[in-house]
Amino acid sequence: MIAKHIPMKVARRSSFRDLVAYITHAKEKQERIGQVLVTNCHQSEAQDAVHEVLATQLRNRRACSDKTYHLLISFDASDSPSPNVRQRVETALCEALGFGGHQRISAVHTDTDNLHIHVAINKIHPQRLTIQNPYCDYKTLGIICQKLELAHDLAQTNHETHTRGARSMALDMEHAGGVESLLGWIRRECLTDLRQAQDWATLHETLGRNGLTLREKGNGLVISDQEGRAVKASSVARELSKAQLVRRFGPFESYSERMVQAVRSYRMRPLSSGHGTDELYLRYQAEQVLKREARAKSLRELRHQKHGLITEAKIQARLKRGLIKQLGCDRLSKRVLYHQAGAALHADMQIIHEQHRAGCKQLAHEAKPLAWIDWLAEHAALNDEAALAALRRRRIRAERRANGLLGIVQNQGSVMTSGMMVDSVTKHGTIIYRDKGFVIRDSGNRLELADGLTQEGLEIALSMAIHRFGPRITLLGDIEFREKVLRTSKALKLSVTFIDRTQQQSGALKLTDDPITLKPHHGRTRDYSSPGEDAARRYMTEREAKRAVIADIPRHTAWKPGQCGTGSFAGWRQVDERPLVLLKTRNADILVVPVDTATRASMKRLKIGAEVTFNEEGMIRKRGRSL
Repeated sequence: MIAKHIPMKVARRSSFRDLVAYITHAKEKQERIGQVLVTNCHQSEAQDAVHEVLATQLRNRRACSDKTYHLLISFDASDSPSPNVRQRVETALCEALGFGGHQRISAVHTDTDNLHIHVAINKIHPQRLTIQNPYCDYKTLGIICQKLELAHDLAQTNHETHTRGARSMALDMEHAGGVESLLGWIRRECLTDLRQAQDWATLHETLGRNGLTLREKGNGLVISDQEGRAVKASSVARELSKAQLVRRFGPFESYSERMVQAVRSYRMRPLSSGHGTDELYLRYQAEQVLKREARAKSLRELRHQKHGLITEAKIQARLKRGLIKQLGCDRLSKRVLYHQAGAALHADMQIIHEQHRAGCKQLAHEAKPLAWIDWLAEHAALNDEAALAALRRRRIRAERRANGLLGIVQNQGSVMTSGMMVDSVTKHGTIIYRDKGFVIRDSGNRLELADGLTQEGLEIALSMAIHRFGPRITLLGDIEFREKVLRTSKALKLSVTFIDRTQQQSGALKLTDDPITLKPHHGRTRDYSSPGEDAARRYMTEREAKRAVIADIPRHTAWKPGQCGTGSFAGWRQVDERPLVLLKTRNADILVVPVDTATRASMKRLKIGAEVTFNEEGMIRKRGRSL
């Protein structure tokens, strides 16, 4: 779980009304806005509560800073908390920040792979009318998130800050947009050679071979590419700051007059290349160029139309004044008529300008440039299988803990289900179907069924699963859901074999004429079967993929039967309903140990960094006591 404050760069542009309008806007999607809660307000509806909050903010006229606090609470992809848990998490975070008695409006968003909550908080207290500005709120949020993760059985997240400033922003941009940044490219491709430079000449030559230049700017140094994009040298690495380089090489020396042949250069491209992604990116760039040209052409037409209407209005006004001049009335009457003609011209000009602004606004909305990931999601919703595959290759997260049907894809036909209405496609390639009151989330090898699924929706989901996965389907979810699936399959006389992975049963459950009852598994035996190993392997693959981008992530290795030793407790994760314990070894690597649910529950009492031992069978102990 991650909680962060999203600040406004300009305080005067902050608006509680606009923020609530954003977090409660459906954006032409049926599956976007979940539960909307209004807290500490007399009104129960969000739009009515906005007026109450604005009235409270107007009563404080001394505060010059932002009076609205935007809090984002994002849960891990493997978490699917209940409404009660979400409300308790929101309340705990707001109270920790000092906003316990403040007015707030929260909205749950369900249109992404990570369930998240937007909270709009009034920083003005409704009774005292004082403003609350939390100090070092990111530290407070990190501490409270750790406690809430343990208290509510949520996936644990690292809340320590390793990168700050421009480097952190570049990583955020790469993660959100899927496009490699200049700073990230320099760190991945050039940093090793730059660190080996022994003088200014070698440093300039190394940069020149990569199509980069180093120059002074202000009190520091910047690295720029051939197209003028620039990053601070100290953001690439601290040893490349001006102070560090001057200490090593002496005063700064510029080598702009020396020409070095560039062997390679930075260009914006997707982080995950290959598998047809490069061709898709070329299509994306071509479409964006055409869209910009069409937008510029439409703007010119609107401008030409506005000038034509203005000219016509002025001609009409000139004719009116000429007719008034020919009238034989007295001077006072002519003055009144001239005034009326001028007022009519002024009104016509206002209408023309308003129409022009409305046209420009509509054009900006229709021809808005799309980011790479948004373009992929838009084309995936239009049944572009290549775009959908590119999105799904970005998925490196654990699956959500929810009711679902899993399997190995047998039918390699169209990934879209005909006859189903696609509500949206997430940035990780999850197709959200919504029809007749039910919601199905399709991530390729998994069909996730939302709570409150109707009987018709369950039958459609089973039909989709059989068509895609064949006769062997894995069940995930609570007992009620699994029993409902089995009853429906039996009533429809489907020839299907269900594997109940949720209860860790080794055998397969086949439909027979006898009623089938699923009982929960309460054994304490440790799970070293292939599912546990698969979960550990999947988690390590995810971490290694992130480690290629974030160098601070330690190397992860898998525990093997017969391996024993000591380490410090580094947390636990849950992947595919399999609990994994993380132990930090002496060489700073992270050892991933599959355990059972009971062991995971008992380890909640351990603090991060606690010394533990593990034996050849994977039993974890602390101070001689088995966990």
